[in-house]
Amino acid sequence: MDIFDKLADKVSYGTKKISQKTDEIIEITELKMDLKNIEDEIEEAKLYIGELVYKYFLANDNSMPVSQIKGKCREIQRMETQKNRVKTRLYRIKGLTYCRFCGEAIDDEENYCSKCGHKINRY
Repeated sequence: MDIFDKLADKVSYGTKKISQKTDEIIEITELKMDLKNIEDEIEEAKLYIGELVYKYFLANDNSMPVSQIKGKCREIQRMETQKNRVKTRLYRIKGLTYCRFCGEAIDDEENYCSKCGHKINRY
């Protein structure tokens, strides 16, 4: 193999690496946008609940629509689950894991969460 073949191989390898990193950056950006959208939806649902409760409080109305509030809470739970899935994908791409108790990002070599102190279980 002559010097030009070696150079071509190195350029090809470098191009592949750059392409992989670019794809990774694009995926990270998309996941961050998804995460932001989910967090915004969660916040909106929480505000809806708060406004509903406050409306009934001001009206001194004791017939608060509990089933409607519970439905909104279940919706928030589903969005939190979706948020955790997106976080998991994002952290894996970045070489991180996260605490299943508080959501803090954790380096792969850590055994305990620096935020809440829970032991990190690796699967």
